[in-house]
Amino acid sequence: MATIFRNAYLLDPIQGLEGRGDVLVENGKIVGVLQDDSAIGKIVPILVPQWDTQIIDLEGAFLSPGWMDIHTHVFNTIGDFCLSADDVGIRSGVTTIADAGTSSILTFDAFYQTAIATAKTRVFSFMNPSLLYIATSDLIAHQLEIVANPHNQNIDRAAAVVEAHRDVIVGFHVRPVRRAGEINSPVLETSKKLAEMFSLPLLIHLGQFPQDEVVPSVELLPQLKAGDIVTHCFQPNHALFDTNHKLLPAAKDAIDRGVLLDVGYSNTDCSIETAKAAIAQGILPNILSTNLNRFNVESASDLAAVMTRFVNLGLSLSEVVERVTHQPAAAIGQSSQLGGFKPGQLADFTIFEWKDETTTLKERSGEEQSGNTMPVSQLLKVKGVCRSGEYFSIERSPFDTQL
Repeated sequence: MATIFRNAYLLDPIQGLEGRGDVLVENGKIVGVLQDDSAIGKIVPILVPQWDTQIIDLEGAFLSPGWMDIHTHVFNTIGDFCLSADDVGIRSGVTTIADAGTSSILTFDAFYQTAIATAKTRVFSFMNPSLLYIATSDLIAHQLEIVANPHNQNIDRAAAVVEAHRDVIVGFHVRPVRRAGEINSPVLETSKKLAEMFSLPLLIHLGQFPQDEVVPSVELLPQLKAGDIVTHCFQPNHALFDTNHKLLPAAKDAIDRGVLLDVGYSNTDCSIETAKAAIAQGILPNILSTNLNRFNVESASDLAAVMTRFVNLGLSLSEVVERVTHQPAAAIGQSSQLGGFKPGQLADFTIFEWKDETTTLKERSGEEQSGNTMPVSQLLKVKGVCRSGEYFSIERSPFDTQL
């Protein structure tokens, strides 16, 4: 059976689709797009629906390629840190997510069986290439000093896990830490070798960790290649900018070299003041993501709330949508199937609206106007989602708690 998504306001920045249109889906894939007087792909069933064609009338709501959140934490069967993949994903209007380093070599099969294989959401992984890493609220893996221990690395065993799961492992999440007084970060060295071996990107986590010394940005950034991703790019400490919000020379060189910037919003890992200063200098993030986990849902809320923030920081709606569709899809090597409205791509869509509502979004401690909030007059609100042709109506995101 075919499905027509009708009367939508299409928004696909990469293909330049913007305005009222209809999209035809068959067998979980896009087969035709009709916009005003132009059409792409198979159009007859759009113009003259067949008897077995399902019509979903979106009544002027926005229809974009399915949103993607490539920095999440969803290995919720081990530890106390992670969330349900479908709460972060489908139920929040996000068709595709990537877990950022909460599964390692010894736990990856468990992660696959309990999170990836059971979710309606499409789940990828930036695997932690260490033998053991467990995500907990007290950062127990760092407290026990195993993260920077070179004995926690085994490149052959890591490579075997990647080989067995090439369909879902899209890169390597790196917390670039080392023992005090040492030069190299064992996990960074392993990750670089694996990234070269499998032609996959690194997702580099900027920030501090107990017990471990963080490799400074001036040492870290020159080691990154084009396509690698720096997450928490507006992190207020140990990041890409000096105390005056000026971009570090090493960061400029990395960006010029093709290193990508990901927001990884969280609640303490994105300084709104740094983001404002960066955008004013023309330094825009390539990717918007949430870093959602059990301990930041009150402030991060969901991907729609992060997108709302960046519209209010000066990005256009089209620029924001591109950073949760095409750009993350390209960053994880999935742009042939995801992130657009091209016939042949998977029928992944997010249906949303701009809702006039004056409210405040919570921010990290010490920032923004009184009460650490960002006043807004409009909110992005998800109304539905389509994942490989299967449509779900959404009344409210599980994390829709911006007040």
